[in-house]
Amino acid sequence: MRRIISVIFAAVFLLRTAAADVYAAAEPAVHAQTAALIDAVTGEILYGRGEDRRMQPASMTKIMTALVVLDTLPLDLPVTVTPSAAGIEGSSAQLEAGEVFSVEELLYALLLQSANDAAAALAEACGGADTFVSMMNDTAERLGLSGTHFANPHGLPDADHYSTAADIAALLCRCMENDDFARICGTRQYVIRPGENKRGRCFTNHNRLLSEIDGVTGGKTGYTSSSGRCLCSLYDKDGVKLCAVTMNDPDDWNDHRRLYEYGSSLYREVIIDVDRTFTLHVVGGLTDVAECTVKERKKLMVRADGTPEMTLYMRRFEYAPVAAGEQIGEAVWQIGGRTVYRIKLYADNKVEAYNNSPGDFFRWRK
Repeated sequence: MRRIISVIFAAVFLLRTAAADVYAAAEPAVHAQTAALIDAVTGEILYGRGEDRRMQPASMTKIMTALVVLDTLPLDLPVTVTPSAAGIEGSSAQLEAGEVFSVEELLYALLLQSANDAAAALAEACGGADTFVSMMNDTAERLGLSGTHFANPHGLPDADHYSTAADIAALLCRCMENDDFARICGTRQYVIRPGENKRGRCFTNHNRLLSEIDGVTGGKTGYTSSSGRCLCSLYDKDGVKLCAVTMNDPDDWNDHRRLYEYGSSLYREVIIDVDRTFTLHVVGGLTDVAECTVKERKKLMVRADGTPEMTLYMRRFEYAPVAAGEQIGEAVWQIGGRTVYRIKLYADNKVEAYNNSPGDFFRWRK
């Protein structure tokens, strides 16, 4: 749009709530040493217990591994398993040296089977373990994960390998924005067909929440004897999008259920109902105004402790000509400075200019 829109006034729209009473549950009793529940859209922490404490992330590390791989390699690239990758300790897909898999197949092994050998093979395909770990840490810094540092691509214990519940939550939200990650991470079972250079395999996702909680779309488990049980998951249902992380938690499956029940209780449905005509005064035109008629009804889930307020962004006037379909403003609804909805305003009518109008002068000087 060639014209800059400026703020001229704010207005509050009356919103009809879907329910007269809003009930928020008491904070859940979770068993994790550290935990975080965040709004997956805004990043706001809704519940925290030691959420900034540095802990061993175990195999939750692999969500960063997958993100870096997806940013670096094409899914159809063939990767040959090396002896060093095949020999990595811990959970594995039983990869054998010399087998050839696509990057996509190894990502399924990584995120469903939690395969350390797949993590090592992918890291080697990206330039080697040291280079890959540097890429992981560069990505963590770029994403603002200040409590996180990686020493390997799989999550085996290392004194220099740590993260926090808050950082893992933010990372998972970022990962789930990648369509390929979300698709792979949310798959319950995947079969690799046998080929000339590989055996067939079947992977079942370790994340039970995909089948146990309606609305859970992805996540990652993790466990070592020193880290305890770790779990991150993302929930997206009825307009509420949340991310939960628990670390060193003996009852993680149930705790994630409790966290999502609590988080969902913090939201309520409101209806933005707009039926009005916005007008912009036009100088130097054959008509005086450009109009935009808006008829829109939108249901939103918002925090129960706030009401969206609408701010109209539009100039006091505009010089002709104004084209039909040209953006002349924007209506933005916010709660506490956070945008929850917006409507761009486009002119319904064309406003032609008089000859030698002030608008012509400004165009000539461009």
